[in-house]
Amino acid sequence: MNHYRSSQILSALGLLGIFLLPGQAMAKASAASSPAPVAGMPAIPANSPLYVVDVQKGVTPAQIKMGIETAAEGENMNLVGTLDIQQGLQQRGIKSNTPYVIYEVCNLVLGAKILQSMPEFGAFAPCKIVMYEQGGKLKLLTYLPTYALKYFPKNPAAQKVAQELDRQIITIMKQAASGGL
Repeated sequence: MNHYRSSQILSALGLLGIFLLPGQAMAKASAASSPAPVAGMPAIPANSPLYVVDVQKGVTPAQIKMGIETAAEGENMNLVGTLDIQQGLQQRGIKSNTPYVIYEVCNLVLGAKILQSMPEFGAFAPCKIVMYEQGGKLKLLTYLPTYALKYFPKNPAAQKVAQELDRQIITIMKQAASGGL
């Protein structure tokens, strides 16, 4: 495994402490929310950059991966990277019984549009969908591009692109959470 990949895994391990602590803040979403841009999906919390979806009971990590791949293609997105934290830990001789996989997805056309007007947005690219287990249940998690824009000056063109990216990511999550169907 190369040094870059090793540092990615170690960086992601830091995320485990944030995402998997009991009583975590993201599980206590604020009452303020807006409707999801995809029918049948949970509302988007107003005060959190994180969007979490429960995976349907019986859906396996392999089905989630297939669902992400298939839905990404259907949304004109590419799966540009996969970082399997559990596998990385096991390769280092560290026991890990819980799946934790970071899928990196990208729509190059939309990405180019937003980066032309706001190169700093690249710090949030590519978009990620994280599969993890909490309390014996699989979940999917993402950081919504529209929330990331809160850190930058108002830019209506970038906002429109980010809204489309949100819709695409949530569509992918919906298909993956149902087993790719």
